[in-house]
Amino acid sequence: MSTVSVKTERLVLRAPRQEDLQACAALLGDYDVAKMLSRVPYPYDLDQGRVFLSDAVARWSDWKEADELNFHIDHEGRMIGGTSFRTLRETPKIGYWLGRPYWGKGLMSEAAGAALGWLFENTAHERVACEAMTENPGSLRVAEKLGFKRVGEVSCASLSRGASMPALRTELTREDFLNGLRSV
Repeated sequence: MSTVSVKTERLVLRAPRQEDLQACAALLGDYDVAKMLSRVPYPYDLDQGRVFLSDAVARWSDWKEADELNFHIDHEGRMIGGTSFRTLRETPKIGYWLGRPYWGKGLMSEAAGAALGWLFENTAHERVACEAMTENPGSLRVAEKLGFKRVGEVSCASLSRGASMPALRTELTREDFLNGLRSV
């Protein structure tokens, strides 16, 4: 099991654990959360959740070879959401989600910023992409706050809806991220 841990003022980002299943089920079992994510079914499926968590845990054992890495986000000792990097062998794509009780508090900007800091510190990637559904203003605001720049329109799968949805693709360079940190 990995001991990765990234601490911010209010949060701890850590590797997922099998014990997170019930928190995932409760938070991702909210349709308003699930419908904005590409790979989460609704209703939430515990068996699929177990498999996802097993895979997420295993990837941290040799994270430098993984094509996807997930962080779970803890706030005040409770898991509240997650962030991930997919396609790590190419241009990584960051994804993120929070349970509804934690929306609108700036927690995801803090968590995603910390995850990006970890990625740029621990890999040679020069760019990260983010795709968010156009009807998800919260995720689009997070990307904008972190310095992502719009590069185009794409289609984003939504397993819970059984359809693809319009989305915006944004990108952030290492240089822009580091310059943004210096200007804060």
